[in-house]
Amino acid sequence: MTVEASYRRRLYAGVEPQAGGVLHARVWAPRCRSLDLVMEGRPPVPLAPEPEGFFSGTADHAAPGDRYWFRLDGDALRRDPMSRFQPEGPHGPSAVVDPGSFH
Repeated sequence: MTVEASYRRRLYAGVEPQAGGVLHARVWAPRCRSLDLVMEGRPPVPLAPEPEGFFSGTADHAAPGDRYWFRLDGDALRRDPMSRFQPEGPHGPSAVVDPGSFH
């Protein structure tokens, strides 16, 4: 799976809201065998491997401000290395930011 043309991304990786409440996640984790997007209060979303060590996927019903983690190889939760907002500091969950809302 590669980044599909239907997803409008500003950066090559990270979590970005899309039209219709969809969230597109893409992360580089070349040493991982599996990677999940874990949004607070929702079941984990497995991300599909791409070439060159990336993983990507989508989650529905997401909005700016929602908090999330990445789970690598079914182990501990990790923040998004491309996060645009860490409301609880560097050890807490990342928060979805809509980069299109900034001029």
